[in-house]
Amino acid sequence: MIPKSNELPETKIIACPYCQGNFPVSIHCISITCRYCNRHVNVNEILYPREEKHTISIGKKGVICFQCGKEIFADKNAQAVTCIHCYCRNDLSDHKVRSLLGKIFQTHGSLYLKKKGVIETSTLHVGNAFIEGKINGDLNAMGTVKILKRGEVYGKITCRRLFVEKGGIFFGSVQMLN
Repeated sequence: MIPKSNELPETKIIACPYCQGNFPVSIHCISITCRYCNRHVNVNEILYPREEKHTISIGKKGVICFQCGKEIFADKNAQAVTCIHCYCRNDLSDHKVRSLLGKIFQTHGSLYLKKKGVIETSTLHVGNAFIEGKINGDLNAMGTVKILKRGEVYGKITCRRLFVEKGGIFFGSVQMLN
């Protein structure tokens, strides 16, 4: 039996992914050097491309990395996750705080500032915040900020929803997220 083209039954013509030059290769070949650009070509990947695995996101939640700003996924019960892009550790747990001085505080969980609690810091990044104490500084929340009775916030608040109960004090500016 004579083949109808220049191609032998055990060969395929592939295109180099770098220079787009066409050349025949054996179907059993794993890798080869391109005869046009002399670069290494993974023949196995070209002949038998892998299908993208679609991960099921059941029980997963997406968060934005504090360091690089890219979305990462974590188990819904996880307490922390490391970003796969910049390897920064992102806290996912809730925190009940009585006092915090001069520290940048970051968590994707909720912040509960207790009665008579005081936070003196430049920036807070949280998922949600429930304030019964006093905050001097900027508060960035991805969700809700609730200033409860006797709660006080002095500074800039960035959030999706803001509630100030009767008796709560807020002095500063607000930026609402979409």
